[in-house]
Amino acid sequence: MSTTKWIDTDEYPLDHEPIEDWQRVDGSAAAGDEDSAARGEPTTAFAQLGTIAGADYGLWEMKAGTMRDVEGEEVFLVIRGTGRIDFDEPALAPIELAPGSLVRLEDGMKTRWYVDEAPLRKLFIAPSD
Repeated sequence: MSTTKWIDTDEYPLDHEPIEDWQRVDGSAAAGDEDSAARGEPTTAFAQLGTIAGADYGLWEMKAGTMRDVEGEEVFLVIRGTGRIDFDEPALAPIELAPGSLVRLEDGMKTRWYVDEAPLRKLFIAPSD
């Protein structure tokens, strides 16, 4: 992305895919099930938009539902949607998510994401690999 190009982070198109089997929480369908989005099961989408000063930035989105994740180091700002992050490891208080929420996650945290008002879309900044 050049310095003169801009995007509408709320409207930027993202292609969703089913979550992986290990991310499923009780009762979800198997990964690769093409009807999962139609049944309201969680799907996610991702777009890396660029790099600045050694950090990647981009968009991530999740449709309504619940999923597990193992986090990487990042800071994110919720653009739209509502939900909650529960922390399995380390044991921390849940974080409620809504537009304007700014959250920092640390590498290796084990989480469960609950998305109510979907999609939940975030703008993230993370160290480049």
